[in-house]
Amino acid sequence: MEPAQTISESIYLKKINELQEDIIKLQKIIIEKNQIIEKDKEIIRDLQNKLNIKEQSKYLPTINPIKPTENFDIHKKEVIFKEKCQNEVYAIYILQDGRLVSGDASGDIVIYNQKDFKSEMTIKESSYIMFLTQLNNGELVSLLSDGSIKIYKLLDNNKYLTLQTIKEHSARVHKLRMLDKDDNRFMTCSDDFTIKFFFKDKNYYKHDYTFKDDDNIYIFNIIKTRDGEIAYLGYNSNGSFIKFYDLKSRKIISSVKTKGLYNGLTDNLYKLNDTYLLVGASDAILIFDVNQHKQIREIESKNSSCITCFLKWDEKCLLSVDCKGIIKQWIIDEDNLILEKEKYKAHEGQIRMIRKNKDGLIITCSDDKSVKVWN
Repeated sequence: MEPAQTISESIYLKKINELQEDIIKLQKIIIEKNQIIEKDKEIIRDLQNKLNIKEQSKYLPTINPIKPTENFDIHKKEVIFKEKCQNEVYAIYILQDGRLVSGDASGDIVIYNQKDFKSEMTIKESSYIMFLTQLNNGELVSLLSDGSIKIYKLLDNNKYLTLQTIKEHSARVHKLRMLDKDDNRFMTCSDDFTIKFFFKDKNYYKHDYTFKDDDNIYIFNIIKTRDGEIAYLGYNSNGSFIKFYDLKSRKIISSVKTKGLYNGLTDNLYKLNDTYLLVGASDAILIFDVNQHKQIREIESKNSSCITCFLKWDEKCLLSVDCKGIIKQWIIDEDNLILEKEKYKAHEGQIRMIRKNKDGLIITCSDDKSVKVWN
């Protein structure tokens, strides 16, 4: 049990929150002033065009307005693109070239161009698309509800080639994570109570070995925590668990029963840094120390539901999404203390994933059958 918060700590936290609110107010003022400057510059340009003035630099001096900080302002985000899909959208991913790809419950994998997010290509599968990722060599990977793993090569002229179909799992495959930077080894987890490990042999991946959980846990999330160790989330009739696994000895290091998790298609296991691992739970963020293999903190998420995915915006800002369609903003201080700051209703259904592309745009997907892009 953690020690009770002292009066002085409470005063300091209150002061921190007040200062953070002042900063956000000032940032909003700066943004509004910048918008006025941009509008005035547009008016000057229009007048110059009407007067046929060529040397615009005389009449339009270079103005360098103060730039707002990189801190995320949740209330300044607006939807600039919305794709209404046929079914629930379970997965999104940002490709290396900046394009967006989504996967839904009808088995459609849709690739959108980077410029205006228009659909370029659709890959049709016969099962739900559970998860999407990309190998370092550019090959796209999809995980399916029938237990299949599919690897595609994306070609020019909006075409693709299915390079390999792997059928080692007997139930839904939830996650695939690379174990090295050279695409030589990866691991997958499934509802069949197993984690399977694969290695690359020439141009194809082959099954190496299988770890089966002794408690028959449905494993729906997995992550590499540090060299030689992984962590995975799962549940059975006795509750929800996080377990730490040693790759060398192939044995469980630690097993911890956790607060209720959303046992579904989520990406709620997130490595904040080299020390801390975040778990999205019911009305809370659970923080685990990967070196001690134990939970060290629980942060209440007020008036929320199960957290389904995280996105680290920058070193000071963390975003989370949940089953109620809400995006929440959290502030990270120097001691990695996470404080809830703002929230915003983004979707009418559960948000499955949140991602950020190279241009700083946020993308979300939801059970309300939509993909949204936020500026």
